[in-house]
Amino acid sequence: MPDLTGNPAGRVLTLLERLQERPGSTAPQLAADLGVSERTVRRYVATLQELGIPVEAGRGRYGGHRLLPGFRMPPLMLSSDEAVAITLALALTGGASPGEPAHGGADASGPAQTALAKLRRVLPSSVSGRVEDVLRAVAPPRDPVRGSGTADPGPVADLATGVVERRRCRVRHRGSDGTTTVRELNPYGLAVVWGTLYVHGWCHLRQARRTFRVDRIDRVELSTRTFRAPVIDVAAAVERSLALARPEWSVSLLLDGPVGRVEPWFPRFLGVCEAVDDTTTRLLSSTSNLDYFVLRISDHPFAMTVERPAELRAAFGRAAARFGAAAAEPSVTGERDRLAR
Repeated sequence: MPDLTGNPAGRVLTLLERLQERPGSTAPQLAADLGVSERTVRRYVATLQELGIPVEAGRGRYGGHRLLPGFRMPPLMLSSDEAVAITLALALTGGASPGEPAHGGADASGPAQTALAKLRRVLPSSVSGRVEDVLRAVAPPRDPVRGSGTADPGPVADLATGVVERRRCRVRHRGSDGTTTVRELNPYGLAVVWGTLYVHGWCHLRQARRTFRVDRIDRVELSTRTFRAPVIDVAAAVERSLALARPEWSVSLLLDGPVGRVEPWFPRFLGVCEAVDDTTTRLLSSTSNLDYFVLRISDHPFAMTVERPAELRAAFGRAAARFGAAAAEPSVTGERDRLAR
């Protein structure tokens, strides 16, 4: 928001904001905030009252000032990026796309959705178009948001425009190893998985569908070239991409159970379940640490068979040996030596 304290009219508006934010502020506090005298504060209060804004001034030098109940502030003065950032935060914590119910079990009348509705009503037309693009492009999260929000609102808004208008984008992306690539992308949609915002689409560099973390994209250029997008569940596509993206080890397991019973035991970002037949499910995944993967994948009641890699069988063997040693009764000699120490 621009600095409004450099002229009298701006300081009057700033005083109004302070009264909205901190009811009961005293004349000395307001004077310090605005960089003016207490006499000037009283004059600004009188100006607001003449404009029909119901400011109640407390008696005495230390009397507090407040707006009477029922007063509503005028439309927010937000820049385009500020509006996109606020809209994105609200959409990802309970707000929904236009005409859609809240996702993730959120109450349709919850505070995030109510605030989002109010914001959309008061935004100027020059900003509301970009905000609506974000709402149409972002799939609300299926899982709780855990502190995401570091993505730059500028690239987010441009990617959202690309999704809504089916326009190819030229993006500059920083990989996990720090290398930077410039890619042509057909953005199919944005989704939050495990607290991080991703864009999923067709990568012309790799000639395949790819998923990118939006907080690693620092530049987006919209093209005039358009594309036809497939009808897909973008959130599910992102989850599958994350589950299979680790390059070190590609994993395939067979589990004794129908896919409908097996699937709820595995987070979508951990593995992809596919039905082999009515009684067997294949779990596809990837990992960079086989021993850690064994611990993550073992919390379920189904018998398993490792299809690949062979090294995963050895990792299960190491885990079994550790657990077996922990479950064994200590030897008499070993216990006596332990007590002696």
